[in-house]
Amino acid sequence: MLPSPAPAGLVCVTCLSADRSVAGFILSYRIMIILPIGDINPRTRVPFVNYTLLALNIGIFFILYFGQDYERVVRQFGLVPLHPQPITFITSLFLHGGILHLLGNMLFLWICGDNVEDRLGHFGFLLLYLASGIIAHLTHIKMTTSPEIPCIGASGAISGVLGAYVVLFPTSKIKFWYFFWLLFIPRAGTFTLASVWALGFWFIEQLLLGYLTSSYQSVGVAYWAHIGGFVFGLMIVGILRFTGLVRGGIKRQS
Repeated sequence: MLPSPAPAGLVCVTCLSADRSVAGFILSYRIMIILPIGDINPRTRVPFVNYTLLALNIGIFFILYFGQDYERVVRQFGLVPLHPQPITFITSLFLHGGILHLLGNMLFLWICGDNVEDRLGHFGFLLLYLASGIIAHLTHIKMTTSPEIPCIGASGAISGVLGAYVVLFPTSKIKFWYFFWLLFIPRAGTFTLASVWALGFWFIEQLLLGYLTSSYQSVGVAYWAHIGGFVFGLMIVGILRFTGLVRGGIKRQS
């Protein structure tokens, strides 16, 4: 099964087949590329947990992916919806199907994770990350049409972080880089978009793709895991903000 190409700048949970040669993303030729490159949202503390998660994901990938039997690792530690093992709800979050899969996930975690950790605290952020990943997997188990295929990747957990980010910083500006060809002339530049719009558009896309692919027997992207993780992060942090346990809004630097 070929993993589907992801829309530019988005993250995905990849379901790997037994053939490692098709693991990861397949790039398609595109007229336009839009990629998030950062946000305008200062923080007040060092995001130790976010840095640790980034390091773990990157380190585990380079240690295991280029080994001799990555298929066995995926089969053993990836989450198989047909017969999920409790430990794989966590271990699968630290495995990726290819370099583009890894970089796409880590890019969003780098951009949004530090600010969410800044508001939830180190331990609260870690709980949100892991709980979102578990909920994302449960959603995938419920909705998948290919329960025998292992599901790996951090994007379910990161989707929960994105949901929390929208609740905490709806007006925060996310910076994008774009590139396209116009009459054979390359054009490039940057623009910003409020997170509620940028991530809102992404979530709507996941809903549409999840619905449109729900009848397919084999889909390389676990869209419903993204949806489940995002909704969980949105709701949990939304409750915390509504009750006043967590404060939202951008902190202005003096």
